[in-house]
Amino acid sequence: MERMRPCRRCGHPTRVDRMIQGYGRNCAAQLGLIGGTVDTGHAGPDLFDLIEVEPDDECDGWDRPADRGIPISARRRR
Repeated sequence: MERMRPCRRCGHPTRVDRMIQGYGRNCAAQLGLIGGTVDTGHAGPDLFDLIEVEPDDECDGWDRPADRGIPISARRRR
């Protein structure tokens, strides 16, 4: 069984391997120590909806050396 410790904020017993800087997961999220998902209330099209509207990507790769056939140096940094 994993060791339990109280959360530094609320005192709820939390598994030590799940604590973030001494806080339980919920308290860590409230304090901004970990990211959480938030419903932004987005209404309207997203990027996937625009795929049908936007023209195909016309990139010919001129700016990528691998696509132009130019050898890339294999020199190692010291």
